[in-house]
Amino acid sequence: MKAPELAAHLRHLLAVGAWEPARLNLLTGAQGVRSREDGALLGRVAREVPREAWPEPGWRRALAWAAYRAGDVPLMRDLLAAGTPGLEAFAAFLACAEGRLAEAITLARAGLEGPDPAVAARFRAQALTRLGSPGWREAYADALRRARGRDRALVRLDYAVALSWREEDVAARPEFAQATVEFAGDAWGQAFAGSNLGITCLRLGDLRGAERALGQARKVAGRDGAGQHRMAVQQGLGGVYRAYGEYPRARWAFREAARLALTVDDRVTALLGEAHTLTLWGRPDEALAVLYDAAGQAGMLDPDAGSHPVFAHVAAVRLLLGDEAGAREALGRAGNLTRDDRRLAEVVRAELSRRQGDLEAARAALLALDMRPVWVGEMARLFPALFALVDVLPLAPPPPVARVNAEGPVTVTLHGETLPLRPNRPEATLLVLLVSEGGRLSRERVQDALDLPGRDENARRKELSRAVGALREVLGWPESVVTEGGMIGLSAEVEWRLHLPPPERADLFCEGRTDRWVNDWRVDKAPLMETG
Repeated sequence: MKAPELAAHLRHLLAVGAWEPARLNLLTGAQGVRSREDGALLGRVAREVPREAWPEPGWRRALAWAAYRAGDVPLMRDLLAAGTPGLEAFAAFLACAEGRLAEAITLARAGLEGPDPAVAARFRAQALTRLGSPGWREAYADALRRARGRDRALVRLDYAVALSWREEDVAARPEFAQATVEFAGDAWGQAFAGSNLGITCLRLGDLRGAERALGQARKVAGRDGAGQHRMAVQQGLGGVYRAYGEYPRARWAFREAARLALTVDDRVTALLGEAHTLTLWGRPDEALAVLYDAAGQAGMLDPDAGSHPVFAHVAAVRLLLGDEAGAREALGRAGNLTRDDRRLAEVVRAELSRRQGDLEAARAALLALDMRPVWVGEMARLFPALFALVDVLPLAPPPPVARVNAEGPVTVTLHGETLPLRPNRPEATLLVLLVSEGGRLSRERVQDALDLPGRDENARRKELSRAVGALREVLGWPESVVTEGGMIGLSAEVEWRLHLPPPERADLFCEGRTDRWVNDWRVDKAPLMETG
């Protein structure tokens, strides 16, 4: 029975007072949940169970399972307020959610002897991991042995996240990959695991693997129940595009991430990604403006507001602008840092040491850092003299090239990846037309050349605007196609290369399109047929 049907059946059973069938259906339904969305639905039904049923042990366990599946901490807290006999596994879940980690371990150990040992094992592993206690790996291995179905996928995802936070990316990658498979039918789980897989591949320097994983995650993140992961997908894609040197496209991906962010922290993270992109793009003043926007979003613009990691990024940009005093001041507000923010602060300190002539201190600081391939490459481009001290050369990515193939159905690629252009649509021949004419044409000439639907000129103008918007979406950023002063043009940030068919294959030019200019091109380029 599907979750909506089960929810309706449960509500009917509750309405007619069929308590025992309702309890059994809720318990088995919650235990067998296949997706987070289904779990949330059963959690809502659980809240409709009258309070007078709660004290009965069978109902308490069924309700605990429903609250757990829904991630409903307030419901679980209310349910466990009367004690935890037989529900220690769920009490461990609640303790982890509330940060009572030592207590969670004690409860989970008791829960291992109860009716729900797989749940207990999961939160024992979580608590040990978060406390940094020995044995956390073995605890996850035990939890994986005990779990089945979606519970196993959840444990594997927990384990992959734990490895990732310890920067054990090589080990985390296959765990995230396997989790995407084990979450079959659960868009939330697939999007979460897939986006993290992509970001892990990016950290390891596998850009193609990262883009593939993020592309798959983007597909499932658009489904119901998985929207919260769309921000992470865009953040990861921004990193991939930036690594390829496609800065306008990367910047837009980070802006989309900021728009999709559900929390202030996520929004700030997206703004930091945009600012770093602008810095590598050679636009440090704009980057600094974005960073102060991020500080404002975090409530940190007031000098008395305290410390925040955003100031490590401010310090780096101010140093690039030659403001050493400003960089030191910003570092003083960076606070306690982790991961790449800490590395960035150390790079800034090393560069300050180098500028003061203390080359040995600068070299030693860099050698002490464990830096990921893509990240160290970006840092070397910003601080080439510093990284030369450890023999790291600044290797900038080549200028981005968009390759448009008009021999057959139109395709377009960036860094070898085919973009989702629909070759039978006007935007396909719009792209070929613009590239073939040097990248810029008047709106009137374009409208006259394209085969646009519409009964009158006003309708055709609207269709042209739609085609321009569709092409922008395909290429990946709004400024990829510019419209101003009655002209339509392609971005100068990209080199546009057009492949045309040879004369003997002229009939394949923009195959599938019948625009007047396309037909004229075919006739003009086709070889003359000899007659005799």
